[in-house]
Amino acid sequence: MKKGIITLSVFLSVVLYSPYAMCYASDVVQNPPPKSTIELYQDIIVSLLMPQIDKQIDSYYTKEYKYSPTVYPYQVTFLDVKRLQGYRSFIFSLSIRTQAVVGPHIDVGLDHMTFEIHGGGHVQLKKFEHIRSYELPPHWQHYKK
Repeated sequence: MKKGIITLSVFLSVVLYSPYAMCYASDVVQNPPPKSTIELYQDIIVSLLMPQIDKQIDSYYTKEYKYSPTVYPYQVTFLDVKRLQGYRSFIFSLSIRTQAVVGPHIDVGLDHMTFEIHGGGHVQLKKFEHIRSYELPPHWQHYKK
């Protein structure tokens, strides 16, 4: 796990200081060009963070649902990425938007999460914000508690 977080820190450095990031500013964080290196690195970062994301989704949604919804990695959007202590520091803030679904991609909620990631392998949730809930269709009501 520690090795994965160190790898995550290195990838965040590349995402923040790549030529694409300089050209497109914050838009590249949210919408990297398809098949770009930025998109690849974001996908790797999301893959490494999925256990943390799933933990937060499970914690929030099990209050209302019998089963924890799913967040698919391709439904995670980067909102903001920054170094917290300046150039070449390895403490990052990463804000993401997630879309929680049940069954065949039935939306149940939209959430924002902000993580603080340290180069030494420590990942901490700094903020979880539930943005919106969606009603389940009648034939999926059995998911509710």
